[in-house]
Amino acid sequence: MNLKRRNLILGLLGAPILGDMAHTAQDRSVSPRQRPFPLIDFHVHLFGVGDGGTGCFLSAKQKRHWNYRYFLRLLNLSENGHMDEDYVQRLVAQVRASSISKAVLQAWDSRYDSQGRQDLENTSSVYVPNEYLFIIVRRFPELFIPCASINPKRRDAREELDRCVDAGAKVVKIHPPTQDVDPAHPGLRPFYRRCAERKVILMVHTGTEHAAETVGTAFSDPRRLVPALEEGCTVIAAHAGTRAFFDKEDFFPNFVRLVRQFPRLYCDTAVLADRFRWRTLPRILEIPEVLERTIHASDFPFPSNALVFWNRLSLSKLLSLLSERNLLERDYRLKQALGLPPEVFLRGVKLLSSMTT
Repeated sequence: MNLKRRNLILGLLGAPILGDMAHTAQDRSVSPRQRPFPLIDFHVHLFGVGDGGTGCFLSAKQKRHWNYRYFLRLLNLSENGHMDEDYVQRLVAQVRASSISKAVLQAWDSRYDSQGRQDLENTSSVYVPNEYLFIIVRRFPELFIPCASINPKRRDAREELDRCVDAGAKVVKIHPPTQDVDPAHPGLRPFYRRCAERKVILMVHTGTEHAAETVGTAFSDPRRLVPALEEGCTVIAAHAGTRAFFDKEDFFPNFVRLVRQFPRLYCDTAVLADRFRWRTLPRILEIPEVLERTIHASDFPFPSNALVFWNRLSLSKLLSLLSERNLLERDYRLKQALGLPPEVFLRGVKLLSSMTT
């Protein structure tokens, strides 16, 4: 790299053009993109603090977490009494102005105690109820596919699963490290069997987690998905068991071994183009068996960061991505530029279609 190019990049490191902190919420300069094929973003978060009667909950611990104020600035949000609705409007505007055809929109269940009762007191992150998810999906059916969140420790887990699938859920999400769930617990097998019977995709967080307080990393090992796979579930290991560059644990090799064993196991690319996981996508590109099971996903509102891939992009492409204010579009275009093949971006549609036949 020549000196001029290096100086430019070093200058950008401290500049607002990074895009992470650029206000993306009300960007009206971007018109809807051309959509040459149906493109689904398989990992987009619904969010709320509970204003406006949404039923959402944000813990005091999460409000003190560094990323809460970060995302308020990122999306130009404020605690104004209608922040939950403002978030929805920000998200809707970005989907409409992107190349994304539809987004798999996720609720987020809480923790439950040993009796299967909801435990908001010990829920240290966020709670976004399924009821609120379906309200938003009914408002924008052309934009969103519902992904219910069901902590399988809840006493009515199977009933909630049936209710959500009957309401249109195509995916069910479990987040073990924040919901305090061991996916390998034998008591969860009946829940997994019901997921398989109802032909709903099971998405489970794998790999390290830094956006919220967790119970540790043990439950994030992809090997703990074996019972669900043995019960016939189609499983997406969100984040492919990967880590941030500073983490000691690396569960990605375990995912690679499992994907060679179980044909119903997939992964997504959610948050794999951010500043902390820049080593991951090159690893996926080098393993054909993994690439063949990879699905496009952004993890909105967590932003991609093109700058950490400066050595893999042309200068013109880098500058173009740094100036892209639409988080969904930036993530899609960056992953294209890094070499993810078209099949990755088509696989979400194909997988959803396969679950209905």
